[in-house]
Amino acid sequence: MARTKNRFNAVTVPETASVGAPVKKTKTFRVALYARLSVELKARPSESIANQLDIMREFIKGRPEFAEYHEYVDSAVSGTSFNRPSFNRMMDDVRDGKISCIIVKDMSRFGRDYIEAGNYIETIFPFLGVRFISINDHFDTEAEFNQNKSLEIALKNLVNDMYAKDISKRVAVSRRLDMERGKFTGSNAPYGYKVDSTDPLRKYLVDEEAAAVVCQIFELAAEGVTLREIAKALQNYRLALPGEYLKTGKLYVDEGQEAKAWYVGTISNILKNQAYIGNMVQGKRRTKLSENEARHFTDEEDWIVVENTHEPIVDKELFDKVRKVLGQKVEESSFASERGKNLPIKDDIFAGILFCGNCKRRLPQLSRIIEKDGRLERQYFYSCRYNYDFGGEKCGCTILEQELIKAVHKILEVNIAALTESEKTEAVVKGVMDNNLKQCDGQIRKLEKLIEKQNYEESKAYQRYVTGEVSKEEFKRMQEKSADAVMRLRGQISDEQAKYRRFKRFFEKKLQWLRAIYRFQSEPYLDRNMLEILVHSIYLYPDNRMEINLNFKDEYAEMMEEEA
Repeated sequence: MARTKNRFNAVTVPETASVGAPVKKTKTFRVALYARLSVELKARPSESIANQLDIMREFIKGRPEFAEYHEYVDSAVSGTSFNRPSFNRMMDDVRDGKISCIIVKDMSRFGRDYIEAGNYIETIFPFLGVRFISINDHFDTEAEFNQNKSLEIALKNLVNDMYAKDISKRVAVSRRLDMERGKFTGSNAPYGYKVDSTDPLRKYLVDEEAAAVVCQIFELAAEGVTLREIAKALQNYRLALPGEYLKTGKLYVDEGQEAKAWYVGTISNILKNQAYIGNMVQGKRRTKLSENEARHFTDEEDWIVVENTHEPIVDKELFDKVRKVLGQKVEESSFASERGKNLPIKDDIFAGILFCGNCKRRLPQLSRIIEKDGRLERQYFYSCRYNYDFGGEKCGCTILEQELIKAVHKILEVNIAALTESEKTEAVVKGVMDNNLKQCDGQIRKLEKLIEKQNYEESKAYQRYVTGEVSKEEFKRMQEKSADAVMRLRGQISDEQAKYRRFKRFFEKKLQWLRAIYRFQSEPYLDRNMLEILVHSIYLYPDNRMEINLNFKDEYAEMMEEEA
């Protein structure tokens, strides 16, 4: 539709009435163009990501206040929650001073949770000094306050929220009815099957080659072969992992390529899946956007099971036998959850910090049930998952939690003793921080003075224009040159302000680190908070050799050298 002459424009600044009047300076913004597309909107071209970005680019085109912009896109992400990857990245950039204006095509692209959307527009953005524009809604927080427009936006947010929840309920009801009819509503069939896309119920069709592998897995399990041994056998046969087979269609790994080991969890899931006896099992995971319910696994009694929907790969007798064999192993295992179901599992204090020195994978906290003095208790240990799944042939990194804590404690004592020889360490850090912040402040004041000078020079030029010393054309050139200079200076001020905030956060973390060191010296024990502050990463090797990387250690050494 063509733009009408008198249509409201959210950001157009009216020109001055007369040539002689002072021209209003243009405020510049660092712009974020934010686009979002929900799963249910994928098929609507008018709402496509490309279309949204085109509209926003066209909107800022020719507007000098929007000279710099960045694009943030969340594709196939629901608007009912603001926990979105690109949105979060955009907000991080806002807090770092990189963004001072956010533009969206319309409010529904921004978000469909009307309470949270209102909170951002009315509270968070004003607090952060961020301008917000919704193009199709003709809404701009820089425009003069308009009660009717504010009410209209609030109502639109409410309608968007209700629309999203209504759609979610309809989709959920329709999907459940399909499941109860035995229709496959997922994307990919289990390993050993293919989806018959020509069938209205999208039934499973047996994939003969992969089905033979499934049969072999069940037969080996029925004979008592452990899951690890089955995984090793499949690797020796050079069988491709199910995910690789799905992507390439190749059952075996090509010559010259490494055959990867199968995960024990993958094999366990195959042996538990009723699909292999002809039953369609769905609803294992569920989400309710209408109730802001996150996707989660459901209890087995809530699964939707429709029997005899497709050709089985194994008979029920073999399936039940395997379940019995595995159940017996679980019952006898020291890792069995049933034996220790009443024993709580404590938090992992090394989560995200401890890694395998060989494969660099994160070492998870594991536990087994042991009997001590006639009582059951959990024994915690750390073992490389790669080592655990594949029999220890690749990585041998395993250690009891108690031994790990002792070793880390000892290494920290040595490192901290070397770091804290000087009593003036904290004063040094504070001095460096104050010096950096002072430099930023000084640079900001210097830039602000340059802006004042530009404004003064512009006012002098205006006086010369009024008295006829310079022509109108020359005055306009001087004005444009001054506006460009001010725009650059304001950009430099924004950079310095962002640098100031980064410096402050960085040095505050350093001071927190030093105080944790002092606390460790006076109260030598380890907890999660202490580890997070002091330690960046820990690498454990098969011979129990350990490598600990402390936070800020290198920066500290440089600082002390400079001070010396």
